[in-house]
Amino acid sequence: MWKEILAGVLVSVDVLILFSLVSYRKQVVLLAIWTAILHMILPLIGYLAGTIVQQYLQYASPYLSAVLLILVGLQMLLTQSPKKSPLFSPYLIAVLASLDTFSVSISFGMLKLEKLLFIISSGVFSFIAVFIAQQFIFKYTFMNRSIIMKLAGLLLIVMGYLVFKNI
Repeated sequence: MWKEILAGVLVSVDVLILFSLVSYRKQVVLLAIWTAILHMILPLIGYLAGTIVQQYLQYASPYLSAVLLILVGLQMLLTQSPKKSPLFSPYLIAVLASLDTFSVSISFGMLKLEKLLFIISSGVFSFIAVFIAQQFIFKYTFMNRSIIMKLAGLLLIVMGYLVFKNI
């Protein structure tokens, strides 16, 4: 159960980072709902794709998912957090952030995590992340966005390592 919740939190980190860059004073609730829905639909599609891949590559899928998690984690560790405000609509930013979760969700599907708990936790945490980003991080900038991204990357690497360890 904790793996599914942690996976939902991890796929929501990009929401926290992206929406902490710009303040959206209007329709924050609608934006949070839109983001949560997208963060449930696209990870579900990625999860289903991962289970399909797992069926065809039954013996290799644990290794593939571990490698995917580690590579995404490394990418998050090495990527610099954007310093400038995005020029896109907040609703388009939500779509782009959700597309990013698709690839991560493939590896969670290969790991056969509990689908419903993973999808719900992804939606709930992305909904909360919009509010945290808008109400706290953007206003006070007490959290360094780069540190948040690096911590999430490190957690993905640890999850990948644990998959390798349990194979």
